[in-house]
Amino acid sequence: MNRLKISTLLCLLCISAPTWAMKSDTKQPIYIDSDSQQVDMPNNIVTFIGNVKLRQGTIDIRANKVVVTRPNTKSQQQTIMAYGQPATFHQVMDDGKPLDGEALKMRYETATERLKMTGKAELNQDGSNIKGNIITYNIRDQRLVAESGNQERVTTVILPSQLNNNKK
Repeated sequence: MNRLKISTLLCLLCISAPTWAMKSDTKQPIYIDSDSQQVDMPNNIVTFIGNVKLRQGTIDIRANKVVVTRPNTKSQQQTIMAYGQPATFHQVMDDGKPLDGEALKMRYETATERLKMTGKAELNQDGSNIKGNIITYNIRDQRLVAESGNQERVTTVILPSQLNNNKK
């Protein structure tokens, strides 16, 4: 049992330590390019369709479709939904290392800086990766949770060089 606890602790250290997002990214404007867009003004919803490219600082999301919902009331928050086969996510961390992810669906909540990736979700950094049905990444708190699906398991691959780097 101790070996399992030590392995789990090492996994958490390797995964969480290098995933510090650029703190300035979420303060930057959001730019979205697409083949077309549809606006639902009464509901504050904009849908971008076809070869969608969303950029905010070093954050880069690519998808087939992106739906941006802006709040109608103070109790709501802005959300960005991305759909693809897969949709992809890229961000440069404060340490200069890139973080890349992909999933069939992504939900980004700008106020809470939370990214939830659903359906064949995968995050990669520095050769290590995490795969699961759902990966939730809180950018502000630098916390990640990966969950499995129907009789599937969460898979994590950590390179030996990353274990050695965290011992220093």
